Order: sequence, then C-alpha cells, then structure tokens
Amino acid sequence: MTIKKRLFISNLIMTIAPFVISIIMVIASISILNMATNGEHEIRGGSGLRAVGLAEGDFQAIVLTVAVILFFCSVVVLTNRLLTKFVFKKIMHPLEMLGEGVSHISEGNLNYKINFDEENEFKPICEAFNNMAAELNASNEKIKKNEQNRKELFSGISHDLRSPLTSIKAFAEGLLDGVANTPEAQQEYLQIIKQKTEEVNNMVSQLFLYSKMDMGNYPTNPEKIDIGTEISDFVSASQEEFKVKGLIIKTFDLPYGTYIYADPLQLRSIFANLLENSAKYKTANIAEATIYGMTSDEAVNIVIEDNGPGVSEDALPKLFDAFYRVDPSRSNPNQSSGLGLAIALKALERMGGNIKAENMNKGGLRVIMRIPKMKGGISS
Repeated sequence: MTIKKRLFISNLIMTIAPFVISIIMVIASISILNMATNGEHEIRGGSGLRAVGLAEGDFQAIVLTVAVILFFCSVVVLTNRLLTKFVFKKIMHPLEMLGEGVSHISEGNLNYKINFDEENEFKPICEAFNNMAAELNASNEKIKKNEQNRKELFSGISHDLRSPLTSIKAFAEGLLDGVANTPEAQQEYLQIIKQKTEEVNNMVSQLFLYSKMDMGNYPTNPEKIDIGTEISDFVSASQEEFKVKGLIIKTFDLPYGTYIYADPLQLRSIFANLLENSAKYKTANIAEATIYGMTSDEAVNIVIEDNGPGVSEDALPKLFDAFYRVDPSRSNPNQSSGLGLAIALKALERMGGNIKAENMNKGGLRVIMRIPKMKGGISS
C-alpha cells in the first residue's frame, strides 16, 4: 500500500469513526426509547394504531438523522481527499528530489547536491544526502589519486633502476671484453660498479621502507623525547658530514624542555632526509640550512630553512609525493631517489604530525614540521 493511500485511509478512519459510533448510539437509544414507549402503551391499553404512529415518527427521525450524517460524511471524505493531496504534495516533492539525487549519484555525478530550503523533517535527510555525496566524492578522488600515485611509483621505479643497472651492465661487459686492460682501469670500473650497486641497494631499501610505512607494518619504538635536545644532538653528530657536502647547519631558538612521543631513529631520519634534500639541490658551492622551533599549546613546529633555489609554486603540493622530483625530465636520478620526502611525511603522520613546504620571500625553501606535544605519557 502506498503512503498516499495509508495517509488517506488513516485520516478517514480518524474522522469518520467517532460519527459511526455516534450513529450506532443514536439508533440504539431511539430503539430502546421506542421499545419503552410501546410497552407503556400496551400497559395503558393504548390503541395499536397510535403505537404504530409513534414508531413511524421514530423511523422518520432515524432516516433524517442517517441522511444528515451521510451528507456530513461525504463532506468529510471530500475534505479529507483535498487535505491528503495537499499534505502528500509536501511529501512527494522532497522524495522526488531525493530520487533524482540518487539517480545522479548512480550515474557517477558525485558533485550533485540537493537544494532543499524548507524547514521541515526532510531538511536533515537532504543534508545527510549531501554529506554522503561529498564523502563519496572525496573517497573517489582519493582512489583516483592513489591510482595515479601507484602508476607514477611503478614508472619511477623502472626509470630510476634502469640507469644504474645499465651502467653496471656496461662496465661489467667492459671488464669481460678486456676494454679495461690495465689494473688501474679495472679498479676504476669496479669502483663504478660498486657505486652503482650501492645506489640500487639504497633505492630498494628506501622503497621497502616506504611500502612498509604505507601499509602500516613498519615497526616503531616511540619514547619520551626532549625535541630541543634531540635536534642539538643530531646536528652535533652530523654537521661535519653535511659540511663536506657543502651544507652548513645552524640552529637557534631550539625548543628545549618540550617533549614529544616519537621514535628517535625515525625522527633523525626525517632531519637527515630534509637536510640531504637541501644539500643535493643547492646551486652554490656552500649553502646554509637553519633549524629552529616554535611551540604552541598543542604542538611544536620544527622549521628548516635553506638558502637554495626553492621550487616553483606548482611543485610545492607535490614535494612529498613518492618519486616526485622538481626536475620533470628526471635527468639526474643520482640526486635523489624521490622517496626521501615521502618517507618523512609517512613518519610524521605516524607520530600524529604533518609537514608542509613553502618558498621564502628572500629565496630558498622553508619546511615546517608539526609534531604533537606529549601530554600524560602520549602525544596529544
């Protein structure tokens, strides 16, 4: 049974039922009165004609009463139909809008929204529909992005592995064919093969690390860390290494006494990846990177700034994508595997933080890491 029929019948029953009961009660009352009157006439010896006349009068009254009630019921039925149509129209309009919305969603139009401005019971349903469509659209966009990232990942792996493997093959063939016919030349070939093998091994290791982090299977051993002391210790241990690479590391305003809950090995790996990035892409012989911190009630921001070339504005949102390089031709794969910044992002997300990059007005790149402060034994 349709909603419209149910609404009509229920209204009809609620309206007519009291009058039907009233009719029954009136008829019963008149019948009882008639029986009582007839009995009184018989006791008093009244004529049969008079008794019949009284009965005929009662019958006419009953017929008149029934006719009035039937007329009244007809008016009620007609009014009920009009009111049902009026109410059902208010129900059908939003139902039709919802049905149209479902059709758009099923056809793949996830940007469709229902514009329902009336203040009634259907408004929250329409708002819930719009929220559902927005969530489906966001999920669909995420799936598309993941698929695109997967394609770029395979493309990046094949490209970056091809170059060192080609070199290894060429120099190995040179050794086998006797091209390197002196001990010095053979040693040089072997050194190149060793270097290229290390590049492949480093790339595979980073790919393995990234995939484990992406699946959430990479082990972590978080502990309470004074972030200011951790940065200071890292810089003291690694500044000479980076100095050889032409990068001078400076620090100021380190957030000593600010505690986070993190894996110290992963944290140092993040710092190393970011500074390696500054060292590899510098344009001057000597570049500088500055590390400082800023704290708020909920988190600590660790900032690393360099005086390198920076990146284009279009490249900023993609810096932390796997295998992305500012150089679209990927002409120098030795500079970076394209995974360092992606690994840094994954590691920070596991700590409950995030990371972003921006160009500085004076030139160079600024990377901001946000890490939740420790409260009650765990990060807030």
